Amino acid sequence: MTTSSPSTPASASLSSGPTREGNAADDGLSIAFSDVGYRHRWGNWALHNITHTFRPGTITGLLGRNGSGKSTLLDLAAGMRRPTRGSVSASRLNAVEDSAARSSICLLGTRRGLLERAPVKDSLALWEATRPHWNRQDAEQYLDLFEVSVKSVPARLSQGQRSALDAVFALACHCPVLLLDEIQLGMDAVVRRTFWNALLDLYVRDRPTIIISSHEVDDIEDLVEDVVVLQQGGLVAAASADELRATATAPDAPLASLTDALVDMTSTGPTASTAH
Repeated sequence: MTTSSPSTPASASLSSGPTREGNAADDGLSIAFSDVGYRHRWGNWALHNITHTFRPGTITGLLGRNGSGKSTLLDLAAGMRRPTRGSVSASRLNAVEDSAARSSICLLGTRRGLLERAPVKDSLALWEATRPHWNRQDAEQYLDLFEVSVKSVPARLSQGQRSALDAVFALACHCPVLLLDEIQLGMDAVVRRTFWNALLDLYVRDRPTIIISSHEVDDIEDLVEDVVVLQQGGLVAAASADELRATATAPDAPLASLTDALVDMTSTGPTASTAH
């Protein structure tokens, strides 16, 4: 298996992080949460009092422990759920009610977004028909790169194969907003590194707004520019990655990791401690 992304220059790498070109504020879409709460049908609140705007044209890490509300927040951002209170908008378009907003947002990961019991070729046809920026050539090349057959059925794939399939759709959709929910789960080291580097190449070219959720912080440590931390459905912190690292760094010590910062911030209750 080769490890270079198809038809893309090696313009960025995990070792160097994203390289911004031009004014990223002119690219992608902002995703704004205004006093958002979400309560499950059985009565538990998954999110409460979330007010934050994800900057356009920026890679944001959405961090928190399992059950902290990350997947629910991404569902709301994609318009797949309606908030119990408050509002979610994509550059002022309602994420639930506006079809233009929904077609501009792609959510992948944790077995969402594809036709689970139909061959992959059916999901490819659906996305080509409904995603205005879909690139068939990219999809075909990434399917080959990640060794996924169009005849395979997503529900029957292993976790690693399913995640590789999600990666194909993430890289071929070219949506202004890309939401990735634990997309790296089960990937082997080669596929994971190939995907992250290809995602950086896409970011340099297209400047989408990318939000990546993960409880494995090391996977995205060198990828993200901004970080949002959730705990028990509340917003613990929202800042640049370096600002959060600094909060966990002792005087005269080397800059701490995001893992160190996450441990520090989630050892207390869901009180906003750092914000833009």
